Amino acid sequence: MHDAKLGSSSIIVGVIPGQPDRVVEEACRMAASMAASTLHLVYVNSTLTEENGHMEPLDSDSMSETWREDSSRLSEHVLRIARDAGIDAEYHLMAGDPVKELAKFAHSHDASMIVVGTRERGALAALQEWANGSVSLRLAHTQHIAILTVPLAGQYEN
Repeated sequence: MHDAKLGSSSIIVGVIPGQPDRVVEEACRMAASMAASTLHLVYVNSTLTEENGHMEPLDSDSMSETWREDSSRLSEHVLRIARDAGIDAEYHLMAGDPVKELAKFAHSHDASMIVVGTRERGALAALQEWANGSVSLRLAHTQHIAILTVPLAGQYEN
């Protein structure tokens, strides 16, 4: 069966600071095998809000600007991985709920797939997943396109 989307659509990759490279590397392999037009590397920062195209921390008392530096470092890193793999990629910073924003972005960019990694092990990660739910699971239950979840057990640095 021929899929009309192959070779003309994009792949969306959910990226976060500190995430193992394996997620982007697997997405690059998928993009190459599917002849995807673009790999969109999307960081959705849930601690930010966007108003009139300007991003601000949700907590107005927070004066921390480290999110800008974190995003800049992440952008350089993930774009280098894609470039080294010979894949055309773009980096995007978004604010809000990762599931909603990744889904909206995928729909607006004619994506054939969303690639995400599993979360880091540990108490804080478990608490965040308990409170917000698993991004990969929530995507799988709400999307009409493929969701590739890259297992990362043992991949995070301690």
